[in-house]
Amino acid sequence: MNAFSLTIPRTIKQALDELTTPKGGPGKLKAGGIDLLDLLKEGIEQPGRLINIRRLDEAPQALHEIGEVKADAIPEGVWRLLPGSNDGSPPPRRDCLRIGSLATLAQVAAHPLLASKVPALTESAADIATPQIRQAATVGGNLLQRPRCWYFRSSEYQCAKKGGSVCFARDGENDFHAIFDNQVCCAVHPSGTAVALTALDAILSISSPQGDKFVRLSSFLVSPTQPGGAIGRENRLEADMMIHAIWIPSPGPGERSLYRKVKQKQSFDWPLADVAISARRKPTGNKELEAVRIILGAVAPVPHRARSAEALLLQSPSLDAERLRKIGQAALTGAIPLSRNGYKLPLVSGLVQQAIAELLS
Repeated sequence: MNAFSLTIPRTIKQALDELTTPKGGPGKLKAGGIDLLDLLKEGIEQPGRLINIRRLDEAPQALHEIGEVKADAIPEGVWRLLPGSNDGSPPPRRDCLRIGSLATLAQVAAHPLLASKVPALTESAADIATPQIRQAATVGGNLLQRPRCWYFRSSEYQCAKKGGSVCFARDGENDFHAIFDNQVCCAVHPSGTAVALTALDAILSISSPQGDKFVRLSSFLVSPTQPGGAIGRENRLEADMMIHAIWIPSPGPGERSLYRKVKQKQSFDWPLADVAISARRKPTGNKELEAVRIILGAVAPVPHRARSAEALLLQSPSLDAERLRKIGQAALTGAIPLSRNGYKLPLVSGLVQQAIAELLS
């Protein structure tokens, strides 16, 4: 890897100043550094400076902390992005869970408050990589990691994501690649927490020299074919920005969530497919659903929302085997498998059926 200098800022402002100064060449933030080290070794990233933010110690900013914030204390930028009412009225203020971007995956996986309120997130974090990696990797870094496509990661291939003209996976080894939105780039988004957090309607606060910005995670992550997307990026984070915190609307009565993943082996491995579901029952005491989000992972350049399956599930709370089969089939709406990943179609369908039955049983 190329030589670089290392700086260790103590405040967010110092970190942002390091990102924007031209002195010493381009800067790159490092938290856990799990993915970044691989990218440096593979020559995909070649910064002149590494900016280690693990020691940011601004207590009021709480970049390492996890907790619940009462409705009257959440930032206005978060409040305006909370889910609105069914009648179209502005979103009501509500308590939110707040996760600092430097919280480790191990912290998230073991946190009792998150486990009781948003189990989909703790389940996703607990199933990532190995215990050693989860102790170092941060939730912010997990959201920002680059695709694991072997053509992108190999120095032997100048693929389209690295500025070339060809997506080699389209006609090559595409066993683990996308079955949705794969016309431009076949790589899948690698973050398990992104799947769960998208299902939970999470909001990011992002620090920049111009001040804090707020954006829904579902809008922050972007595929090459979406407005503002580009083949060389997976999100809308600019070079002078850093993720500050993640906000999740605290679930109310009747709201539940769940995350499930299928891997080739149950030890350390990347998912063949994963799914996160959040659902809210109507406050009438019956089983009828008021809202549901079904998010698929490892099947598209960003977490994929299965809207057709959601619509079918909302039509009736009855979940006999035939109805589950139809919902699972609806989750595949728009799928176009490649030459070697057609197995993902029945895999995803079955995983969605299993997760729905488990969540709503």
